[in-house]
Amino acid sequence: MINGNVNEFVDGLYYGDERWFMFRGIKYFIQGWVKNEEFTLELEQMEPYLYQDSPLWTKTCSCDQKQEAVESFLKAPLFAGKTFWEVEQEMEWVDD
Repeated sequence: MINGNVNEFVDGLYYGDERWFMFRGIKYFIQGWVKNEEFTLELEQMEPYLYQDSPLWTKTCSCDQKQEAVESFLKAPLFAGKTFWEVEQEMEWVDD
């Protein structure tokens, strides 16, 4: 991961930390939150902005299974048909 430690990036996802990153000229935002004993992790494409009613990707699970949401994100083919781990070396961790 360019401009950051990939393990620190991923570790923060388990706590719902906000993360901004770029991949092939596209800016993404991922964050998590807890509501009603459930943990939700959500990915949005920010630039260029996609005009859609739902996030690019989302996963909700019980709070004691946060790992399930994070692992699901890491394994989803969201980036040019590839997973996070397949392309993380091309990703750049950026501030908003």
